[in-house]
Amino acid sequence: MTVMHIENKQARSSNGPLLQSLGLNVAAPLAVFYGLRAAGVGLWWAVLASAVPPMLEALLTMARERRVGMLGILVLSMVALGAALSAVTGSPRFMFAKDGWMTGIVGLVFLGTLRGQPIIYRILSSVARGDRRAEMERNWQASPTFRRVMRLLTAVWGVGLLLDSVVRVVLAYTVPIDSVMLVTTLQYVALFVTLELFSRRYGRKPTRIAAIHNEAATAA
Repeated sequence: MTVMHIENKQARSSNGPLLQSLGLNVAAPLAVFYGLRAAGVGLWWAVLASAVPPMLEALLTMARERRVGMLGILVLSMVALGAALSAVTGSPRFMFAKDGWMTGIVGLVFLGTLRGQPIIYRILSSVARGDRRAEMERNWQASPTFRRVMRLLTAVWGVGLLLDSVVRVVLAYTVPIDSVMLVTTLQYVALFVTLELFSRRYGRKPTRIAAIHNEAATAA
């Protein structure tokens, strides 16, 4: 998933992957789940089938970047683990709650990278190309402001994902079973949009960008 785009000139090219991610992680799972339920398919199989589009999105991302990134490995590992645990337990409520637990694991991974290169920086630098990637690497080496931005955004996303985890688990055991997927998906979209807007506004603040450029130029 796209986390933020610092340069305006990259916004147009990023719309394709972002729309693909929203379609395969949000719209497609809902369509698969409720379509299968309407056709009379059992709850367990409908939930399991709804995990296929997100897994496909992770594979497409890997194919587009022509390498296996850490985030892609994490996504596929979580999908595989969730499917295995669901098969073992067979509990409909647990099948929904597992998404919350997996989101929490991802949030902990985000927070666990704060002492080194934060995962937001790793994601952005992994998808950047040419001069843009070289510029990001220079900024990381030369600009304390840039490093602070990357760490703060990573911390915000990590905490946000942990909160999402708690809410998902609570909803999985309290909302009517056939409504859980719709409610948790809407909640996820609201969280994602909030974090994305915050990341864009914070990362694109003119004074902050100017400070990064000045620090990099001074170091050079």
